[in-house]
Amino acid sequence: MSLSKKQSVTSRIIFNYLLHHKFKILLALIMMTISAAATGLHAWLVRPALDEVLIKGNKEMLFLIPIAIIIVTLIKGLATYTHSYQMSKVAHAIIAKLQTQMFQKLMYLNMKFYNDSKSGNLISRLINDTYYLRLAIVKSVTGIIKDVLVIIFLLGNMFYQSWTLTLFAFFAFPLALWPIRKIGKSIRKITYTIQSEIAVFSNVLAESIKGIKQVKSYTKENYEKDRAFKTIDFIKKYFTKSAYISNRLSPLMEFIGSLAIALSIYAGGIFVLNETMTTGQFMSFLVSLLLAYQPVKALGNLNISVQEGLAGAERIFKLLDTSNTNMEEVSEKEDIKLDGNISLSNVSFSYDKKTVLNDINMNIPKNRKVAIVGLSGSGKSTIANLIARFYDNYKGDIKIGSKNIRQIHLKDLRENISIVTQETILFNDTIANNIRYGKLSASDKEIENVANLAGITDFSETLEKKLETIIGESGIKLSGGQRQRVAIARAIIKDAPILILDEATSSLDNITEKAIYKTIKDLMKNKTILIIAHRLSTIEDSDVIYVINSGKIDSCGTHEELLNNSDIYKKLQLRENLENEF
Repeated sequence: MSLSKKQSVTSRIIFNYLLHHKFKILLALIMMTISAAATGLHAWLVRPALDEVLIKGNKEMLFLIPIAIIIVTLIKGLATYTHSYQMSKVAHAIIAKLQTQMFQKLMYLNMKFYNDSKSGNLISRLINDTYYLRLAIVKSVTGIIKDVLVIIFLLGNMFYQSWTLTLFAFFAFPLALWPIRKIGKSIRKITYTIQSEIAVFSNVLAESIKGIKQVKSYTKENYEKDRAFKTIDFIKKYFTKSAYISNRLSPLMEFIGSLAIALSIYAGGIFVLNETMTTGQFMSFLVSLLLAYQPVKALGNLNISVQEGLAGAERIFKLLDTSNTNMEEVSEKEDIKLDGNISLSNVSFSYDKKTVLNDINMNIPKNRKVAIVGLSGSGKSTIANLIARFYDNYKGDIKIGSKNIRQIHLKDLRENISIVTQETILFNDTIANNIRYGKLSASDKEIENVANLAGITDFSETLEKKLETIIGESGIKLSGGQRQRVAIARAIIKDAPILILDEATSSLDNITEKAIYKTIKDLMKNKTILIIAHRLSTIEDSDVIYVINSGKIDSCGTHEELLNNSDIYKKLQLRENLENEF
């Protein structure tokens, strides 16, 4: 990582986040100064304790010095508590702000970004990387400032007692600067790798747990174990390497500290014997040196925490700096109603240089039922994705009424479209709340009515808590067909003028599917319906059926017309007849 990049990350944390809490930091700084001064005062009090009390026998000082030590200790304790609490508040506020910004960014990144990203990596940045940064903020601001202040006050007392002895004691400490910096740079690089590998492990873990049914059905437990163990072993290796490098610092600082103390005792002893320094002065100096050793050592270790935090910050800012080309348009909606014809004119779309749609021209009349059929991989679902503007990098024009959808605010466009996909996504909540997701203001009565229309009541009545039953992550406690009914109910209650069903009933049996479509037809009489179908029997009454083949429109017409004119449609009909026989 270049120095300029390092400065960029550090300056962003300071100017964009830390300075917003300048008054809390100022209060903490004042408290740190008081705490550090109290430490220096403790060391200074050693001199009168020895010289005035033990050597001269001053009874007044015998009474005053213990009281002074207690008062200074209480003041130091209160100041230490205040600055630690204030800096913790600052750190938690900054991390909360970063997590808020990252989550907001994630909510408005486009589908291409998600297709190219791994969920575990994104989750790791919100949780793991912010953890390291939180520690770094608390330790760096509190630790660096406080420890430096403590060293300054103790150093001041040492110079006050004997500037000659102070120079003897501290000549060795500059030797530690180079290894502290070198070790810090190495730790930052290793920590970045560790955090990246933890993100990989999060992906492996999420995929294995979410796909546990597939893991078990294909007896791939050992494969998943090997995959996870390899990542765990990699993380262990880098943590071990980190410990190998960082733990060198402690013995190095121990040696430098002991060298300084040994020289001070030797030189101080000579000064006392020559009577150029009193015993009290020497002991006050020695206590200051011993007290200074800990913050000096802490500053060396602190650099490791700071580098770990900066490594986390780099990954956080990498997400926050995701190019605007990956962002969806964020703007205030105008609350418009779209109920006109949907038309696709010369629409072509490619993904990763692979052509998915090629020169599509299609008309979906207002308040009509239009179906799209075709072989798997022909591009049917892509049409639905383009109408909802999940992808914007298509050629041609898509209009609703007279409005090009690129000129319609995304929120307005999607408020006017209900989509139910084959991949049913439900939340770990109640059945009722999963339905209510389509319309948050829906009353319990509306939820019950829609649940009844979508055939949910048929199975929910058998559950102990009925519609208030928690359905588990991704609706795992429900069958595939039951999950699809909940998703359809959610789309129905949204009451949008355009309904897109993308193989939304593939998990339902023929009888239930026909019942659901009858309900949809009754409820959506004055709405535009686009069905991407896997069974032709459910779309026979469609006003228009488009047959897609290899990204192009092969033919269109009614069910009867296509049976006479389309070889692909005939093939699909024949396949369905054979499936029904078996």
